[in-house]
Amino acid sequence: MKKFYLLTLVLMMFSLYTGCKKDNGNEKKPDPPDLSVINISQESEWDYMVLGKSDYYFVKAKNSSSPEAVLFHSSEANKDYSIFIDNGKIDKVVVDDYIFLFRNFNGNKVDLGVVFPNGEVKVFRELETDYDWDAQQCIGGKSTEAWSDVIRGASRVAAGVPCALSVAAAIGSSGIATPVALWTCGNFLLGLTADVMQNDFEVHNGFTDFTNQYGLASTAVSCSSGDPVGCLSDLSSGALSEWADHQEEIENRQDDIQILEGALEYGYGDVQITLTWDNTADLDLHVFDPNDEEIYWNHPYSNSGGDLDVDDIDGYGPENIYWPENEAPNGNYGVYVHHYVWDNSGYPTTSNYTVLINAFGNIEKFTGTISLDETVHITDFNHNGFKTEVQKNTFSITKSKK
Repeated sequence: MKKFYLLTLVLMMFSLYTGCKKDNGNEKKPDPPDLSVINISQESEWDYMVLGKSDYYFVKAKNSSSPEAVLFHSSEANKDYSIFIDNGKIDKVVVDDYIFLFRNFNGNKVDLGVVFPNGEVKVFRELETDYDWDAQQCIGGKSTEAWSDVIRGASRVAAGVPCALSVAAAIGSSGIATPVALWTCGNFLLGLTADVMQNDFEVHNGFTDFTNQYGLASTAVSCSSGDPVGCLSDLSSGALSEWADHQEEIENRQDDIQILEGALEYGYGDVQITLTWDNTADLDLHVFDPNDEEIYWNHPYSNSGGDLDVDDIDGYGPENIYWPENEAPNGNYGVYVHHYVWDNSGYPTTSNYTVLINAFGNIEKFTGTISLDETVHITDFNHNGFKTEVQKNTFSITKSKK
């Protein structure tokens, strides 16, 4: 009986070995991918176009291995969204007049800022997604051609967008749900091209090489009929128009983007107050805590735990004061902005400012114009929210010289 068991074990090991052993002499190439990768850099401001079964996207590359932007069309949702990329990570996404800012990637978590079409802004911290952000960095090309690295890097970046936006929609803000309701993670085209390698499929760069080898009949982007080149031209024209609209949206909402970037990139907790402005003037943020202790550039820390972690003197901001989680005391807070006066001339005399306050779960944006040496009392708040009527002369801020 022992010999029988031993013989059975040997046969099982042999079958595993022979079943996994490669036939080095006649190794079969995998079937070609059901997509087309086309170099359009000579005819367009984009570098590559990728066509799949039902979707397509365009890629703009900073260099040989790092994508700069992706314009992706989802046939499922019948939407286009523009993805702006910084150092291989998602920076901004624009869709349906919404602007999404991605920051602080950590495993499957990410911080998200949202600019709504109506001017509202929101910040979401440590959103959990089913996407590993640390694994989506662009790949450096050792065994593959540079264009393939760009395609795969761009697809990895783009693949995470529906995941993160779907998570944002699930938070409960009904406004976000509209542009992302039909999107799902694991889109066919993005999932497929994330694994495409030139040496796997011998897919050559360029329209002629690819169409000669595989043709375009397998794509379902209406390019299989008589005029594939004309079809691609039509797609490119529509994409460029959408891209221009998205760029214009970003330009028009720059103040909102700027304040969200400041809030996302600096300290936060129970209370976070962020100031940005539109020129090279020196604006200063002053906050009084419930103990009437003033936090500003010459007194950046309070006994209650408040911290001015960034003070800008060169213009635009941000300036940021925050209390870490579970450290902000109960009571009333007062927020002020001062237009500082330098001894030398040449600084703007008026500035447009934005103040974003995220306090005890309540978020509010304040905007206005301030003149040289003017002090504006922005608002007062406590655990119950923001006060509708500000007591103008409650405090007098400190105006010491820098």
